[in-house]
Amino acid sequence: MKAEPEANVHRRRIKVIDNVFQYRMIAVLLVIVVCGAAAFAAGALLAGQRLLSILPSLLINDLVIMVLLIVAGIFLTHRVAGPVFRVQSDIDKVLAGEKNVRVKFRRSDAFPELAEKVNKLIERIDDKSRR
Repeated sequence: MKAEPEANVHRRRIKVIDNVFQYRMIAVLLVIVVCGAAAFAAGALLAGQRLLSILPSLLINDLVIMVLLIVAGIFLTHRVAGPVFRVQSDIDKVLAGEKNVRVKFRRSDAFPELAEKVNKLIERIDDKSRR
């Protein structure tokens, strides 16, 4: 049996970690697209263009953009939701009394400064509990 390459060892396989957060962000992106389409249609009407002549191309364009935003939204929000999930689970370990817990992010994860600060906080808690 072949060993997995080093690069894939720390990959998250589940892309939707925090359903509420990730789907809310994707919904916001989709609302922006719909508002943009409505503004474009209103502008076209005010300019005197016939909406029916541009509607099919507008709908196809917006559908393509929406699909791309959903896919990109899942991957982009995953970069935020993953580290937050990691911090939460490590804090739960500390609260459960586990010692020497350290938050570890991958190089590509968001919020590396947050991991450093949480680690300093955990170290301070560990130091105080040793006294």
